[in-house]
This record gives sequence, C-alpha cells and structure tokens, in this order.
Amino acid sequence: MGRAPDYREIEHTADVGIELEAPDLRTGLERSAAAMFDMICGLDSVGVSWRRRVTVKARSGDIENLLVRWLAELLYLFESERVLLSEFSIERIDERGLEADVAGQRYDPERHAIRVEIKAPTYHDLSIRRAGDGWAIRVIFDT
Repeated sequence: MGRAPDYREIEHTADVGIELEAPDLRTGLERSAAAMFDMICGLDSVGVSWRRRVTVKARSGDIENLLVRWLAELLYLFESERVLLSEFSIERIDERGLEADVAGQRYDPERHAIRVEIKAPTYHDLSIRRAGDGWAIRVIFDT
C-alpha cells in the first residue's frame, strides 16, 4: 500500500490544491504526485500490481511546466488505463524533462473510493521555489 507524503490540502474557490516541502526537486515532484493521488482516493487503499516507465518532456529550464506536465501525465494514466498510482520514483530529471517509474493498481470501485475528481493541474497560483535548504511547492487542481 502507498503512504501519503506530508502535505497540506488547500481549498481554492471551487478547486483544491496542495502545499508541501521537500529536500530536493526530485523528491518534491514525487511527493506532489503522491499527494495528488492521496487526494483522489487515499493512498492507503492502493496496492502495487501495475508498473510503468513514464517520460515527460518540458520546456527547457521551466520547472513549473515540468511539474504541470508530470502531474498531467499521471492523471492521463489514471483516466486512460484506469490505474491509481501509489509509488513514484524519478530516475532522471534535468532541464529537458524527467523519466520515472510509477506503480499502483487498477481502479476497483469495490475497493477504491474516489474522494476528489481531479481534472488537471493548473498554472493558477502555481509555485515551485527554493525555500531554505529545500523546495516549496504549491499546486491548484481543476476539479
């Protein structure tokens, strides 16, 4: 079963969002993905029986674009493959994009309760910045 990262859920008009901190960018993106899926269904109910390698390209040097594209790709997997993700391991990250291994299990309505239907990560009020010795991330999701 997946374990939810430390994050704060924030309400934003009709949408929802997350705020979190991480020691480095790689961990910040992994935690952002875990927080998103925790909001969707609760990671404690998601096992691991499905795996996939994911490649995400971004505009060079644009970490906001990379974060949004990463989360959008994972939501696409949820929508197209009907898979809930619970493990995220970024193997390579640079100014051009990232490669990651993700894992989870197929959505089963008998086992998984969808708590929030997230349509997409947005650029509205998006923040990904260095904070002290780490990174602070804020993402608002369209619901």
